[in-house]
Amino acid sequence: MATLPSIPTEETPQLSYRTARRFELREASFSKEEDVAINKWVYAQIETKKKQLEILHTKKVPEWRRIAEGKPREENKSWPFPNCSNLVHQLVGESCDDLAARVMGLLYATSPLVYFRYFTKPANEDEAHHNSEKSRVLEQFLDYAGYEPQELDLYPTENKWFIDSAKLARAWVVVRPEEKIEAVYIGYDEAKKAKDFQDETLYEGPKVDNLRYEDVLHDPNCQKFEDSDLIARRLTLSKRQLQERVFKGFYRKEDVEKILGKPDRYGPTDVKKRENQKKGITSTEERINAEWDVYECYFYWYHGKKKYRLICWYHWETKTMLNQVFNFIPDNQIPIVETQLSVDGMGMAEMGKDAQEEVSTAKNQRNDAITWGILGVNRISPQNRNIDKNFQLFPGATAPFGKDEFEHFNVADGTIAGLSLQNEQAMISQARERFGVGPAVAGMGAGQADKKGKFGSMGTLAVMQDSNTRVAHRLSGFRHSHVKLVGLVTDMYGAMGLGRKGSLFGLDDKLLEEALGDYLERKVRIPIRAATGSANKEVTKQNELLLNQAIMMYVKETASQLQAIENAGTPQHFKKWLTATVKAKTRLMQQIVRDFQLSDQPEEYIPNVEFPEEKKPDAQAQGGQPPDPRKLIEMAASLPRPGGGGPPVPGGGMAETGGGLPGEGGRPAL
Repeated sequence: MATLPSIPTEETPQLSYRTARRFELREASFSKEEDVAINKWVYAQIETKKKQLEILHTKKVPEWRRIAEGKPREENKSWPFPNCSNLVHQLVGESCDDLAARVMGLLYATSPLVYFRYFTKPANEDEAHHNSEKSRVLEQFLDYAGYEPQELDLYPTENKWFIDSAKLARAWVVVRPEEKIEAVYIGYDEAKKAKDFQDETLYEGPKVDNLRYEDVLHDPNCQKFEDSDLIARRLTLSKRQLQERVFKGFYRKEDVEKILGKPDRYGPTDVKKRENQKKGITSTEERINAEWDVYECYFYWYHGKKKYRLICWYHWETKTMLNQVFNFIPDNQIPIVETQLSVDGMGMAEMGKDAQEEVSTAKNQRNDAITWGILGVNRISPQNRNIDKNFQLFPGATAPFGKDEFEHFNVADGTIAGLSLQNEQAMISQARERFGVGPAVAGMGAGQADKKGKFGSMGTLAVMQDSNTRVAHRLSGFRHSHVKLVGLVTDMYGAMGLGRKGSLFGLDDKLLEEALGDYLERKVRIPIRAATGSANKEVTKQNELLLNQAIMMYVKETASQLQAIENAGTPQHFKKWLTATVKAKTRLMQQIVRDFQLSDQPEEYIPNVEFPEEKKPDAQAQGGQPPDPRKLIEMAASLPRPGGGGPPVPGGGMAETGGGLPGEGGRPAL
């Protein structure tokens, strides 16, 4: 990799999304030699990854889709007889739809879509309340925008995302910025005698799109998708779409004109043709159907001892760089979000292909056996020339043969169908055990209080135990991906700005802008939680009602104890014990609120009890200062001794002269 002197600090491009709150593309061109080196490196990376993933994209993935869709290998079977049973049991597709339906119900059956929490400790109660309001506004906005068809419209996107991941083990979505400005007809101008149009921004913000498995290039040997040196998504564009991107300033005009005469194909790819054929769509090759494969690449590049994150649009066939910019996503994130069914990379189609084929074979054999049992085999005398070779029997038919010239044989046993059905049910049960998709409804409700008001947690325990399953584990993986997606969308809203979108949903624009700014500064995040019983909204409601009763009892008892503490007749040792009890019970209730996941700042619901400072000694209580020990010694030395003796000597004895009793030479009497 070529290296050149670093760019001066004053010339280093600085993104302004944190201050300007607008989307912008900043071209990344270090030098001609550096751009040539980047071009060669990107070409080699795309070429290598296309070779690595060719078999996966052209053979395995189409086969997995066929298995998940329940399509037979052959349109018509000819064994054990022509047009025999050719059904495919929808085992994989059923499990994929069931898994996706559960996670979609878990995410969208309750409101909001995600929860935001401030992880920074507030300075005071007012700041804590303000942060809580900002979290609530941000939750409401993302909830409205996620459902709104004109905004994010996440439901159909995530539904396809999770179903594709269940089928193929992995699936991707991309979050891209979109600015839709069009001329809108506003009426007829009588003065100008012409139609009047006005440019309006119909949409500005992030959009989420599903990506086909074959359109994502990455290093398959990396443990994490984001660790790949280069991540690319293939954009299949028409001539009109290329020209539109030039008009918007995404691609350079001179570079697009180089590739317009060299399309990659005049129609869909071979894989897409086969899919269209199954759907009854005719794929034609016409000049108007010309397509160009443009790769949108995300990678890092070292220059002048600095690591830059770049985004480029590259036409691999002609080695043309259509544009190259600095990463405009906040914190240099990659806007492609991956979700996985399992860590081993095995989807439902790969996991259940043998089981589905086994069940389908048993079903077809039973149908064929029933067909043989109904029709049987007929034997006709070859001497009868009145019977044509294409002669068929049906109810009410006239048979042109004499006695003993026709004979019917039963070739099936009636018990075989029953045994086959039992065998098929056992196969289906084994396959579902492998998939890990259990019953749709299991467990029980939340804990309840008995007649005496005593709370029992066995119901909650049952819900938690039911969540300790493989399907709950896989749902947790999908919810984790959902959190990553919504977090990236929130970053994009913060970087691009909102305009007046908050007002459209009846929210405070200023408060919403502050919340988005805090999210960009990483003061507030989305806490990721596993798919446990607490994720059930109904369970949460019951728990909150029980918690409310517990808080009411705590407040009542604490109030009575505080009154006892303030009572002047209460003994001092009893006041000390009551104070310690109130503090301990407050900490316990705060921990209960935290365990119920009601808030990460339990002081919002259980405030700390502030006690007056303990009374100090009487000297301090009267406003005096405690005497200095040295002054006490001086005062003691100045006091007269018994018998008129002098002051004590430093050693602790009495003076040799004076201070003694009369007639004793100055010594004290024993």
